[in-house]
Amino acid sequence: MPRLIVRSSDIHAAGCFALDDIPKGTRVLEYDGERISKAEGDVRYEGRPFTYLFGVGDGEIVIDGHSMAMFVNHSCDPNCETDEEDGRVYIASIRDIAAGEELTYDYYLYDGDDDAPCTCGSKKCRGSMYSPEWLRKMRRAEARKKKRAGLGSERGSSSNGRTRR
Repeated sequence: MPRLIVRSSDIHAAGCFALDDIPKGTRVLEYDGERISKAEGDVRYEGRPFTYLFGVGDGEIVIDGHSMAMFVNHSCDPNCETDEEDGRVYIASIRDIAAGEELTYDYYLYDGDDDAPCTCGSKKCRGSMYSPEWLRKMRRAEARKKKRAGLGSERGSSSNGRTRR
């Protein structure tokens, strides 16, 4: 395993940084911690702005991060990715990483309704830690909501029996 350090990050609070060059394809860390139900995670972190939960399998079980991996921040242009293997989650480099560089992976959040603004600062930043698919789903739901609200107000305005010509 490569040598890493946790220190202040421009992305968010603290981040995980490489002390040595890391070649592409290197397994860097395991995302480890207590395994709890998603429901327990929701209760445990209710009202808190940040969590270190990582969904495993179908997402009904989450890892409550308590290792160095919990400090790997999100980026829309990451240098690492996660891989689940036999219920364990690993973080591996997807390109060469230089000593001193912050480790990042794309969180691809889903199944949420809270804001999840991205502060990665990359040229490819989509402005959110939600996955592109989830963002599309949220936009479609918002468009349907606005359409229904618009139809309701049109119905209400024509209920007086008058028509516009």
